[in-house]
Amino acid sequence: MTQKLYYENAYIFEFTATVENIIDFEGKTAVILDKTAFFPEGGGQPGDEGYIDNAPVFDTKIDNGIIYHFISDSYSFSAGSIVQCCVNKEVRFARMQAHTGEHIVSGIAHSLFGVNNIGFHMDNTVMTVDFDKYLSKEELAKLEKAANNCVYKNVRVNAWFPNDEELKELTYRSKLDDFDETRIVEIEGYDACACCAVHLSSTGEVGLIKILTSAKHRGGVRLTLICGITAYEDYVIKYDNTLIISDLLCSKHNEANEAVIKLLQKEKELKYMIAEKTNTLIKYIFDTSEFSEQSIVFRINGLNNEELKQAAIMLKEKSAGITVIVSGDDCEGYYFAAASNAVKINDFTKIITSSLNGSGGGRYDVIQGRLNSDYNTIKSFFDKLTVN
Repeated sequence: MTQKLYYENAYIFEFTATVENIIDFEGKTAVILDKTAFFPEGGGQPGDEGYIDNAPVFDTKIDNGIIYHFISDSYSFSAGSIVQCCVNKEVRFARMQAHTGEHIVSGIAHSLFGVNNIGFHMDNTVMTVDFDKYLSKEELAKLEKAANNCVYKNVRVNAWFPNDEELKELTYRSKLDDFDETRIVEIEGYDACACCAVHLSSTGEVGLIKILTSAKHRGGVRLTLICGITAYEDYVIKYDNTLIISDLLCSKHNEANEAVIKLLQKEKELKYMIAEKTNTLIKYIFDTSEFSEQSIVFRINGLNNEELKQAAIMLKEKSAGITVIVSGDDCEGYYFAAASNAVKINDFTKIITSSLNGSGGGRYDVIQGRLNSDYNTIKSFFDKLTVN
């Protein structure tokens, strides 16, 4: 059986091993070593990556006690070869930060609010954690602060395989890992959990814990959580974006949110003003247009879909045929709304859209869509359209 160096010391990233076998496993080339520091997937943590000699290891897995190191088909060693192995330190350490941070959060959530971790998934270093009870925004803020206080205290993290007698005396959370032996990961004073994954030796190495999102999930809550270097990188991106936004809005950096709120309020006011002016314009067109025995096309740029529809419904009173409102230009095409008092306008949808290279649909009294023809072609089409 492969010697598990990752349990002896989670900080071994380079080692020498002997190749015991190279086989095809699950349709992939897999190397079996006499010893390994590559952690195979387990406890919700993905398998390690790295190199065996010059062959990239893109995943590691354990099955029936055998550890498989998956490599490409291009390699220069064989069974019996002594090889130099290197675990991707950056990826592994980030995952250790994330997983240790998750234990901190789950342990504190259990002690503070009596919730249980019923689901955990790590996608590289971003995690989702499911709790069996919903937590409010205030409770999550309290949880996050307490978790980071645990980080700042630099509490020791212990991991061991207790014997049966010791296990009976322990109180611990269980993820129900399917392993022959129970391994306990303890964060002194905060948590004890059965887990097969590798972790940090102290909480200070986690660096930072951040709850990104929360959502109701199966009667409880699902959290999106990041830790360590991933949380730092996320902070840098968001801080840089905040600086850009505040500079664009000529606000202080710590007042960017207030500046955005003011901008949105101003936008709302402008939309209201534009809507009033649009209604005034449509009413003016209605009042100054003469009744026509045929279809009429009005071109009013700047209208959104709802305004197009309302304009078509209002102006249809000016035509015994079909009233069409278009907004756009010959280069990009036109959005349109068409209405009629004389006919069921949706009966004409197909002929309109096929003749004018467009698409659309609607109800009996109004249809909407897009026309990819120039304005003169559109107007000429409706001038000739017979609705009787």
